[in-house]
Amino acid sequence: MKNLLALCLAVAILPNIYINNVEVGGLEAHEALELLEATCPISEEKITIGEHAYTFADFSTGYDFQSAINEAVEFSQDGGFFAKLKKKRNLKSNPMNITAKYSYDTIKVAETATQIADQGQIAPINATYTLENGQFVITDEKIGQKIDIPTLEARIIKVLSSQTGGSVDIPTIQIQPSLTSEDFAKSTNLLGSFTTPVDNGRPQRSQNLATASNYLHNQIILPDETLSVCEVLRPRILENGYVEAGQIIGGLPAQGVGGGICQISSTLYMAALHAEMDILERRNHSLMVAYSGPATDATLAEGLIDLKIRNHTNYPMLVQSTLNRRSHTVNIYGNENRPLGRQITFESILVETTPHEDKFVECTNLPPDYTQIASFGMDGAKYELYKIITENGEQKRTKVNTSTYRPLHRIVKIGVQPELQFAD
Repeated sequence: MKNLLALCLAVAILPNIYINNVEVGGLEAHEALELLEATCPISEEKITIGEHAYTFADFSTGYDFQSAINEAVEFSQDGGFFAKLKKKRNLKSNPMNITAKYSYDTIKVAETATQIADQGQIAPINATYTLENGQFVITDEKIGQKIDIPTLEARIIKVLSSQTGGSVDIPTIQIQPSLTSEDFAKSTNLLGSFTTPVDNGRPQRSQNLATASNYLHNQIILPDETLSVCEVLRPRILENGYVEAGQIIGGLPAQGVGGGICQISSTLYMAALHAEMDILERRNHSLMVAYSGPATDATLAEGLIDLKIRNHTNYPMLVQSTLNRRSHTVNIYGNENRPLGRQITFESILVETTPHEDKFVECTNLPPDYTQIASFGMDGAKYELYKIITENGEQKRTKVNTSTYRPLHRIVKIGVQPELQFAD
């Protein structure tokens, strides 16, 4: 293959040949290139895109002068002496004008448009609401926007192609929020409520209940969203406001930071059942608890056991958690689309029991044959919880869960005579 560039350096271009309307006849290739670059510079005008200013050089604009010169040189050297004379005569009457291709870097155009789009993105904000002093307070939604990248690229290319600079308007597309104030205005019906009694005689436990209740209060569950109680109540550590109190660990009463907060999840569990939410995860305690009936409790163990409830409706739900000296109440609000007069009740059915045993522990610090009850026993049991729907005079029963509680053995201390120790 001939090296056109090498030939170009030695061959003069025939007269009356133009490149981009600039005569290059009589010049060698390198001379023609210097002339064209001086005569046809890249525009120094600015391209303004919104608040951003660019130059043509930013998009690697330029002319392919070399290919045009190669074409002129190849035409000039092709043929013998008489052929060249004929070309010269023809060029006098019909000059040749070669157009050097003008180009820009489309990748840089795309990168610029994407960068501007990233900076101009405004996320929509959904409406929201809360319940204050018995009144719903709704905060309006905000419309977002995004940049129409294909249109912006086309507008940049149009200015680059004009080679005269100019301004580019940034095309935007509105992004509508998924939930509006109208959606929240339709979500103010009480769907489910439940209350459990509070033992106010244990201040540490009461503090944990208050801390957990505050975390749960005013939680909004969006459509198709799942609420994880462990996530909402945060890790049970001192820094989150929890203190050490009684709880059940490994099936036995014990002390631990955050003890007692399972009452919050248990109250929520039953309120969610009354609201007929989806229960994705729930587990009963290993022992029956005093504040909640059989099969109506929901225990927690951080990283292991959670209560997860899902909003399967098309409207948001609001969880209200209130605590006083006597009780804990959870109310769940949303859009009521169930038939008027429909009633929901729940019933726990005892399936079987497991008797507890008496465990005797010999103690030398008690008088011989003296007995003392260290802890009372409690039989284990299996319960089934049923939801009963009464509608138009008819009842429908559905099993909700099966909860098995282990027995708590009674511990009895018996005084024994200490063994005598003799010296050797």
